[in-house]
Amino acid sequence: MIIKEVKIITENGIIEGDVKIEGSKIVKVSKVINEREELINGHGKLLLPGGIDNHVHIFKRYLKVPTSDTVRKSTIAAAFGGTTTVIDFAFSDRSPSVEERIEQFKDSFVNYSFHIFASDVTENLINVLKSGFKSVKFMMIEYAGIKSSLSGLIRINDLVRKFDGYIMVHAEDEDLIKSLAEGKKGDPKLHLITRPEETELSAVLRAKAIVDKGVIAHVSSGKTLDIIEGKLLGEVVLHHLILSKEVYDRKDSYLFVTSPPVRNPEELWSRINKIFMIATDHNWFDKEVKEQHREFPDLVPGLPGIELRVPMIITEFIKRNLPLSLAVKLLSENPAKLNRLNKGKIEEGYDADLVIYNQEKKWKISVENTHMADWTPYEGYEVIGKPDTVIINGKIVIENEEIKDDSFTGKLVK
Repeated sequence: MIIKEVKIITENGIIEGDVKIEGSKIVKVSKVINEREELINGHGKLLLPGGIDNHVHIFKRYLKVPTSDTVRKSTIAAAFGGTTTVIDFAFSDRSPSVEERIEQFKDSFVNYSFHIFASDVTENLINVLKSGFKSVKFMMIEYAGIKSSLSGLIRINDLVRKFDGYIMVHAEDEDLIKSLAEGKKGDPKLHLITRPEETELSAVLRAKAIVDKGVIAHVSSGKTLDIIEGKLLGEVVLHHLILSKEVYDRKDSYLFVTSPPVRNPEELWSRINKIFMIATDHNWFDKEVKEQHREFPDLVPGLPGIELRVPMIITEFIKRNLPLSLAVKLLSENPAKLNRLNKGKIEEGYDADLVIYNQEKKWKISVENTHMADWTPYEGYEVIGKPDTVIINGKIVIENEEIKDDSFTGKLVK
């Protein structure tokens, strides 16, 4: 298969060219490829490497309030948005295990992998890392009934170093949050008030003292990016780049609750060169679920975002006159490199996970034209461009913004 007449984003600007795919690999990238093959004409549209979302929570059934999605629904939404690989979570020592998550993801529409939740070194964790998974998720707050300690983090760090893996840290200071929240009830804005940026910074400083190779998940404060520079990597998620703390002044502020809360996006945009990758922390909760938990502290954190990460970030980069080559690094290349996946670049030998992106199309986000949840936190946002054709593992799965192969399933990657 040959993709003709596309614009390819490089470090040195945008070049026009053709791309040849054989099986699931890119085998040739050239100005012109004249061979008799199945052709896709890109008509001058952008060709992007498939997006890699390093932080999603799909079909999450292990907390008090389950997400409203299925694996199939969220991963179809991902593909429509130009994301071709997602990395979710499994547990080392409780359910759902890696084996259970692999079974749940067998009908995923995109490629998938898992970070492993752990609070200390166990035989199970060692075996999971031996099987090829590379990353451990460490929560500095109690999560799914699991409590953690800094001594546990030290032991995990020693283990992960032996496997040349990395630790993804949820950095929030639990003691500080609990102290600030004590006796408080009611307004959802209390979620923001009891989780000031100091709760993130305090935890980040501790993690920085311990972790050799790691990522701070969902960085919400610009100061965090300053602190970790040169030692740890910063993952920023879509809602922290788009939404501001003013959402907590809305009557429906309970809808917009995330942990950590949204703060000041411009603090993050002004440090875009300190960000390593952009993910979503996708949690698909339908409106009714959020409405059943409207008062602090009984709130449901998490926002749907898996479909909108690529188009919204491309839009922001265009509006802010930032280089699209950096957007590609943050959305695809860097998460691929970190997870040692043969993806994220349009070069010979790389996996053929590709997105033809119609940069001429302009549209406004609504529930009607997206495929996630029955509401969206980004209602009315004007987007520049949209994925037109999506190729996963060398196969066309979406064409002209419609699913081409209903039976397609992605693969486990690690």
